[in-house]
Amino acid sequence: MKYRVLRHFKVIVPEGEMDIEPGQIVILPQDKGIKLLNEGKIEPIERVTFKVWSEVLQGYLWVVYDEEDIEVLRKEVLKDSIYTILEVKQLKGLSKSSLKDINQVKEIFLIATVEKILKRDSKE
Repeated sequence: MKYRVLRHFKVIVPEGEMDIEPGQIVILPQDKGIKLLNEGKIEPIERVTFKVWSEVLQGYLWVVYDEEDIEVLRKEVLKDSIYTILEVKQLKGLSKSSLKDINQVKEIFLIATVEKILKRDSKE
């Protein structure tokens, strides 16, 4: 799959180490692409849909580019939870309990979106 590089990173190739610079277009296998997507180093050029197994949720969920892609999957009568890439980035660092709660809302309200996450001080 093709990706646009957003932040510099290095890769190991048979000839040694190679610098990958912002603005470059790279082709990567899906497993490598997901890791770099999560790190904010690349973005997909093509629209992508990932079906992901979640150990925390003990089930599958879908990750898509944007809300338009959610609508496309919903038209296929898909009842699983669907998240945009932006939503997944916002969920990073939340507790397992919080992730389960958010996913439960997504399962009940099929068009729910994660707009904003406010982290509260645990002393309150």
